[in-house]
Amino acid sequence: MITKSSIVGVSVTPEIGLEVAQVDFASQTVLKYGTRQLEYDAARREIADMDLFKEALQDLLLDMQIPKGTEIVLNFPSVIFKTVDYPAAMDEGQITNAIEEDLVEHFIFKTTEPALSAIKLPNSSMQFHKIAYTAVQKSMLIETAMCIKDLGYKLYAVDTSVNSDLNALMYKQRVDTSRDISWVLMIVDNMTCRIMTMNGRNYVDAYEERISIGEVLGDAENYGTVVSAVSPILKNLPAKYLCVVSKTNVISAEVLASKLTYGAPIIHQEANCFAKEGLLELGPDVDSKYANIISLDVIGAAINKGFEPYTDAHFNLFNKSLGDIYTSEQPPEITLNGKIVVLTNAFLIKMFILLGLCIILPTIAGQVFFATSINDAKTKIENFEKEAEQINKYLKENENVSAELFDEGDEIRIGLEHNKKIYSYYTIVGTEIPKKLWLTHLKLSDKTTIEGQADNLESVYAFFRSVKDYDPNSGIKLQKLGLATTGPTQLLSDDDIVSANNTDFDTDSILTSLNADFYEFIISDEAIVNNNNNNKQQGNKKGSSKKNALPGLEPIN
Repeated sequence: MITKSSIVGVSVTPEIGLEVAQVDFASQTVLKYGTRQLEYDAARREIADMDLFKEALQDLLLDMQIPKGTEIVLNFPSVIFKTVDYPAAMDEGQITNAIEEDLVEHFIFKTTEPALSAIKLPNSSMQFHKIAYTAVQKSMLIETAMCIKDLGYKLYAVDTSVNSDLNALMYKQRVDTSRDISWVLMIVDNMTCRIMTMNGRNYVDAYEERISIGEVLGDAENYGTVVSAVSPILKNLPAKYLCVVSKTNVISAEVLASKLTYGAPIIHQEANCFAKEGLLELGPDVDSKYANIISLDVIGAAINKGFEPYTDAHFNLFNKSLGDIYTSEQPPEITLNGKIVVLTNAFLIKMFILLGLCIILPTIAGQVFFATSINDAKTKIENFEKEAEQINKYLKENENVSAELFDEGDEIRIGLEHNKKIYSYYTIVGTEIPKKLWLTHLKLSDKTTIEGQADNLESVYAFFRSVKDYDPNSGIKLQKLGLATTGPTQLLSDDDIVSANNTDFDTDSILTSLNADFYEFIISDEAIVNNNNNNKQQGNKKGSSKKNALPGLEPIN
């Protein structure tokens, strides 16, 4: 599992492309691995298209689910790798100036500024400093470093292939680096043969021979070119053994070792298509097709941090040699809630957009609110103006009306005439209510509705006759009459209502036999709708449901 404390190796490997790997240092297992095609300009010793590099790296990190904030060690093909002896009297600044003067003479750095990493080797003496250094183009390094930072990852170190390859070989114990053992490391790629004399884990001298090999040439010519280039150097470098590493798909390290003449044993390591087995075990998340493809370069990058205690050559191009250029161009960082946030251009643009929205949206909301309030106020003013206009119109129409024309008596007589019916009903319900009868609802207007209750039928019919006697020609009727009970609902039929006008009832006996509490009635000249088919009626003001009503009667619950 990859965590933010993990180191992920990223390598620009000419024969493969762009590689990304994460290695479990203790178990020597590749936990994550991916690759994308990436063209490398071998003549100029640089990435051919930086835009494609950025795109490929972003895709790989995303596909491999590498979390943001993970530390990355970047590996580049070595543009130059040298060891030089400088007088012990020279200080660090003088040595750096001397190296830079030397680099200016290199064909790559005649037109571009180098990024430099130099180390003092342990096999220095009292008379001289043994210095090993490596360099790549500063502009390319800054651009790739900024790309990694923009993607949300943290660049830990930058190494070059010679040192990454050596670290990978030592990590897998493919070479004997015991103390005081002298040996020779030879690395062959498509453009160069590099030879390093070693003392245990320390560099002693470095040699470089440019070669011209390729697939269009025959094997005899390719191998002959390499043998011819390295033989004059090797014969002057006696050692305990020679290790041959081939990183080109044109040359097999095993075949080349068999063609070389050397006065000590020769071992070989394939780092190309001729590899028969992988250097590391593969985790469950790594496709087996990558077993023989994973390069020494990316392994050396992936183990860089963990392997520091085992090597004396700690190269890191990601250092002060980048100068003010990187410092001025790298985005600043801030810590929010314990999390490092890189203030990239993309991040700042998002923040400005969010800030703008936080300012603009409330402003728009306020404008909409005030606009709505203004419109409401305008509507109210218009309504007031209309009312004022109507009042003014009325006043103008009645400006000739005098208070002397108003007769209180006439107005009272007109009011009494108009409301005579209502006043009469008020008189009746106020003076003609029999004992043991009370009203529960009274509606007096164009239509009259009187609802009430009584504990005997005589009181109901006596009250009804009083109301009917007021105006025999009116349409007022005893529309509903029923018993209110504590048990099942009991209703009176229409015949019972009619006969009740002419017959004396023993109401106490009726109430007792029917288990009734009292009678309820409605007297009205307003039609009351019954639904006998469904046996449902809207109840009195209490909202009770009436069931099993006889025609013309309302069931009472």
